Amino acid sequence: MSSEMEDIHRTGRDINDGIVHFGGQAESVFSSLAEQARVSIQKKADELAAQYLESNPNPDYYDCVQIVEEGVFSAGNEIKASSGSWGDSVDAALDAGVGTPAAKIACKRISMSH
Repeated sequence: MSSEMEDIHRTGRDINDGIVHFGGQAESVFSSLAEQARVSIQKKADELAAQYLESNPNPDYYDCVQIVEEGVFSAGNEIKASSGSWGDSVDAALDAGVGTPAAKIACKRISMSH
């Protein structure tokens, strides 16, 4: 296996390990958020997944999850502002990794519709 292929394989394994490791805790935090906060986070994840699909005609679920997860975290202030009085809980939830379950949901939607 070429060095480049080994790097890609290792990166994929690292992403999977991260999803498994952080998934349970983040999903628990995500599901415990107030509906307005959950909807704000999921809406942003859905937007990012749609953008990913537009630029990747052959979407890869794991690649999508990583990109959307990072985008959700980066859009924290925007999401916090759209969450109204739940903004502070969104801030804490983003730090706890709720971008992962939101990204999984959004990327699963685009992979099922594609």
